[in-house]
Amino acid sequence: MAGSVEFLACLRKAERKGLLTGEQVKVNFREVLQLFSLKFPTAKVFDRGFALHERYSLSHWDSLLVAACLEAGVTCLYSEDMQHGADYDGVNIVNPFV
Repeated sequence: MAGSVEFLACLRKAERKGLLTGEQVKVNFREVLQLFSLKFPTAKVFDRGFALHERYSLSHWDSLLVAACLEAGVTCLYSEDMQHGADYDGVNIVNPFV
């Protein structure tokens, strides 16, 4: 779920820049949702998030994103807000706009 929220935030940013229309945002987001199942945060995700926050000084939101990726077995997180090329316990950060 966290990854889908991050993806939507990136789409909205592209919309604000005039690169996508509101309708394109909805269509693209729905297409991606069909490819992946949504995962809701568990107590384990929050515990991992606390540990990641302490270990890497990540923000609350970023630590939960990475924790959710770890829980779901995701090894690549696309984010324009996190450090491109960083590795957090096996989750590699890729800025799609670099």
